[in-house]
Order: sequence, then C-alpha cells, then structure tokens
Amino acid sequence: MGYIRTLLIALVGGVLFSYINAPLPWTLGPIVLVSLVGLVKQQPLVWSIKIRNVALVLLGYAMGRPFTVETLQAIAAQLPLMLLATFVTVSAGIFTGWLMYKKTTINFTTCLLGCVPGGLSQMVVLAAEMKNVDLTAVTIMQTLRMLSVVFTIPFLTIHILSDGPVAADSGMNLAAAADMPTVLMWAAVAVLGAVVGKWIHLPTATMLGPILAVAAVVITTDLTAVPVPQPLLYAAQLCVGAYIGSSIELQRIVSYQGMGPVLLGGVLLVLSVSMGMGLVVSALTGETFATSFLSTAPGGLTEMGITALTVGANISTMTAYQLTRLLFIMLVFPYVAKGVVALYERKYGGHDENDA
Repeated sequence: MGYIRTLLIALVGGVLFSYINAPLPWTLGPIVLVSLVGLVKQQPLVWSIKIRNVALVLLGYAMGRPFTVETLQAIAAQLPLMLLATFVTVSAGIFTGWLMYKKTTINFTTCLLGCVPGGLSQMVVLAAEMKNVDLTAVTIMQTLRMLSVVFTIPFLTIHILSDGPVAADSGMNLAAAADMPTVLMWAAVAVLGAVVGKWIHLPTATMLGPILAVAAVVITTDLTAVPVPQPLLYAAQLCVGAYIGSSIELQRIVSYQGMGPVLLGGVLLVLSVSMGMGLVVSALTGETFATSFLSTAPGGLTEMGITALTVGANISTMTAYQLTRLLFIMLVFPYVAKGVVALYERKYGGHDENDA
C-alpha cells in the first residue's frame, strides 16, 4: 500500500512538472512532491530500491547505446583532461568545506565530507569510518548539495546551454524495428551487465554495469541496440525520482541553522568552477558546451545521464568524465580526506577550533 501511495504522488508530481514545462519533469516532479509529502507527514514515504534498480538498468541500457569505437578512442585521448577536471571539481568542494567550517559550528572533518561532490551514500559510508564526524550533518549537507545540483544543472543545460530538449524518439515502432528475440537479447545484455557490475562492486552498478555491457557489445559486434520507447524512459525516470524523494528527510535540515546559506553559496561556487572547466573542455575537445558542462558538473551519474538523454548530449563523453570523478572519489579521495584531516589535526594539536 505504501508503494502505491508513493507511486500516485510521484505521478502527480511528474504531471504537474510537465504541465509547467519544468526541466526533467518525470524526475524532479516526483522528487519534489514525494519529499514534500514526507515533510508534511513528518515521515518519509517508502519506495523499493529494487524498483529503482530496474529503472537504472533501463536507463543504463539507453545510455550505453551511443558508444562506438570512435568515441572510445576520443575518451582515451581525453583521459588527462578528465583527471584535471576531477582535480579541479574536488578541490572546489574541499574549499567549500573549509568555508562551511569557518562559518558554522560544525567541525572540520564533517564539513569536508559534507561538501565534496561525491555520492550521498559513498560520503556517508566514508564518514562512518572516520572519527569525530557528525553523520547527520554529513547526510544533510550532501542532501542539500544534491538537491541544489539536481535542480540547477538540468535547468541551465536545457534552457540556457542548449536548444532545449531534443525531439523525442517515441520508440513506439519498436516492434517494427526489431523482433522480440532481438529485444530480449539486448535486455539480457543489460541485466547481465548489472549483475556482473554488482558482483565486482562497480559504483552505481545497476546503471554503470548496463552502460558498459551494452557499449562493449555495440563496439565489438557493430550491432545497433534497439531504441527504448520514450514512455518507458519516463517511467524509469519517475521510479528514480520517487526513490530519491523518499530518501530525503527535509525535516532534518532545519536542525542545523546557518548551514543552508553557506552550503548553497558553496554549491554556486562549485557550479561556477565546473562551468569554467566545461568551457575549457569544450574549447580543447570540440564538444558542445552542454556536453562539456554535464561532464564536469558535480552531479551524480544518474541525474546527469538523464539530463544528457534529454538534451541529446554526447552521453559517452559525459559518462567517461563522471565515471572518472566517481572512481577518484571512491578509490582515492578517502586517502586524500584522511591526509587533509591528519594535517589539520597536526596543525591544531588534534583539537577543532569550532569545538572551543
């Protein structure tokens, strides 16, 4: 019953946001309405992570279709630029954490983990492994950052940095384009990619696994993956939005006064840095500015992928840049964070100025 209630609320959100021509209506609409209803009820709504994972498999399949040998070669040539973009974006996040520490009473380690543009779940897991960290504050900061990015970047990309949403490929003639065995074959490739991705512990495995699996088959066989019907893409976006909305506890945000303005200012700083880096990437690679901005923006692979599908950006390039940053944050940043905290504690003798 709880899932049905959430689904109906998410549908209303999608319809309302479509009616007002909001960016990514079938993602942002469910996020807004589901989280607001949870705030009014003072208890988050429920949504199944299994349903979200199925939706991510479908979106991952759609994002893996455009990969070709040529794009793979272009991605390999841009690896140094990807690492530079990652370094610049993460550095801006660290600086935002320092500003947060200076302007609030929250300790330095918590501010650092709360402001770096990584995934919410990854930062919370890392925070749990470090001492003197306020897990609630990290969760709230990452939630506010995610909300700011999820709403700002699609609006900028769709209404300012591109010519608007691309014409929808309805995919309603899917049966005419491919027979059912072909459709089932590609579905199996995507599902197998998700299973293997989870088995080898890929980040965001249920989306990244299908992306890599479908791309690998397309590149190695020269087969053309069948299109996804637009209504199915909308349904997948709705399922993802419902899950994000049900994961946000807006009532917890008010418990940290003074955090919001500083964090929003920090998000604007990181967005400005990302936009500048996007200009550099666009100038050096010849990619459209929309593609370059989505590649360097401090959003998650899921949200940026949905936006890229909407505006017709180069999904393979965007995925490569976002994946590079995600892998850096998961594999390298924990050591960077511990090193920065160790240097800070050495300077202040293990005591936080804000604890005084």
